[in-house]
Amino acid sequence: MGKMRKLTIGFILFLISINVLRAQEMAGLVHSNHAGTDVLFFNPAGMHHQKDWLSIHLVSTDFFFSNNYAYLSKDEFKFGSFNIPMHPTGYSQGERPFYIYDKGIDTRFDMHLKMQGPSIMYINNEHAFGIFSAARAIFMFKNLSPDLGNLIYYGFDYDPQHNKEYKLDNFRGIMISWGEVGFSYAYQWNQRSFSNWNFGISIRKLYGVGGSYLYVDNVDYNLLDSKTLQLNALQASMAYSMPFDYNTNDLLLDPIIKGKGWGFDIGIEYQELIKRQGKFMKEVSCGQKYNDYKYRWGISITDIGRIRFTSNAQLHEYIDTQYTWERVDTISYNGWNQLVQEVSQRFYNDPNATLKSTSIDMWLPTSINASFDYNFENNVYLNTSLVFSAPFIHGNYIQKPAVLSITPRYEKQHIGASLPISLYEWRYPRVGLAFRIYFLTIGSDYFTSMLGFHDFNGTDFYFSMKFNIQKGSCNKRRRIDPCGDAAHNFPWSN
Repeated sequence: MGKMRKLTIGFILFLISINVLRAQEMAGLVHSNHAGTDVLFFNPAGMHHQKDWLSIHLVSTDFFFSNNYAYLSKDEFKFGSFNIPMHPTGYSQGERPFYIYDKGIDTRFDMHLKMQGPSIMYINNEHAFGIFSAARAIFMFKNLSPDLGNLIYYGFDYDPQHNKEYKLDNFRGIMISWGEVGFSYAYQWNQRSFSNWNFGISIRKLYGVGGSYLYVDNVDYNLLDSKTLQLNALQASMAYSMPFDYNTNDLLLDPIIKGKGWGFDIGIEYQELIKRQGKFMKEVSCGQKYNDYKYRWGISITDIGRIRFTSNAQLHEYIDTQYTWERVDTISYNGWNQLVQEVSQRFYNDPNATLKSTSIDMWLPTSINASFDYNFENNVYLNTSLVFSAPFIHGNYIQKPAVLSITPRYEKQHIGASLPISLYEWRYPRVGLAFRIYFLTIGSDYFTSMLGFHDFNGTDFYFSMKFNIQKGSCNKRRRIDPCGDAAHNFPWSN
């Protein structure tokens, strides 16, 4: 019963606050000229600046989370140690291992896990192809007000906020997990010049495992005391399709796939080359020549699409709700459905009044990605990139945090290193580090989070394993010079 009581209190807090990351961009990995299929998730047109004609990807993992709500003290948290002391909050929530910021601003939390499975990239002159698979999970909330953050941390016994009017607007939060398989194609245009254009697209089939959201457009609330909650003018919607039985709270894995959909990425890239490129006729794929660039820039839109959940799905809406809930700290239920129906009964005198649909749509974290890469011609490069949430997408989608990064890197065929320096959400500076040795890349775009220089409020880590075969690795090729050979014989004159 105690477990359900906590669930109920959490639900009430959600109603007045929470809405239930592709991660940071992996700047130390995706901008490399040996990124292989990893480049597809940033810009599918980027296959044509790769120095490898074949890349066989085995596995990669990217874990990222960041927030400005809670933190672990730098004096208590040490990397590699899980012995984090608990400390009392002084109120009903007892002890916590973390602290919350006292900034007086709305806060957000982003967490993302991506695992890319077997994938392959193949380049044949002006054509490039990619096949990929991945599993992704994202949890995000934003616009958590300071007063609500205090209630979540301290509990309903937090008397400094008793009998005071508070207002919450535009709170957003989403949790979603899915798998995907996809195909990418890129075409290179204007191959016989000092520059070229690359155009790329990815199409992916999406398989939703679970998803939920709670949007609060507006609510006025007053916690009169530790036992009485007053809600006024509540405008909210809640939806979920989760892998458990809503009547018993038991795990429900049949079916595992609870929704399906489609996703798309599109991108364009321009390269200014160091030398004029000729047209090559290859006898074997490894005979392709790599034409190095002086600089390149590109722009892409990724994660366009949605998943429609139709299994074990419910959509609930709360419109113009006013209610005073007495003894809110003592209520308990045996299942999620019982709780949701009780709330509907209390608000509208009908246990099913809030249920509006048994299918829900959830949109992917659509983003716009731009990058500029400069080649110093001594194996040293400098990349600048910007990732931000697409402003033209509305509805049930995850808003990706904005990341501006500058990444100097050194790369050769079998080794590479990069130093991503980024500005997260336009205000939080971060420094990362990444290394590539043969088939293995390990890195972080927030490496300093592990060093104990400041309080711990997020981290980022990724690795990738793949085997690449470089362009020009064999000499079985024949060059056709569009300007003619030494005897002034042009290929079209025969």
